[in-house]
Amino acid sequence: MYQEQLSELNPKNVVEHLNFITGDFEPVLMCHCAKTKFCHRHLVAQWLEKELGINIMEFNVIDFERKQGYLKKKSVPSLFNEED
Repeated sequence: MYQEQLSELNPKNVVEHLNFITGDFEPVLMCHCAKTKFCHRHLVAQWLEKELGINIMEFNVIDFERKQGYLKKKSVPSLFNEED
């Protein structure tokens, strides 16, 4: 349902509005969710990245990616089979 609401918005207008209301400061999306819990902020960030090709960084979080409202640790490919 939240994705449907986002799809009705123009992402470029959203970013322009955020830049307007923050003036000379970089916009920051914030929440109180734990980083391993579902968060609507991740959906917004993922949507903006996909639609506008911009990179939205997580503060003090490395080696993670957003997936469907969650932060997931990036998997590191291995040359070895886990069964070995």
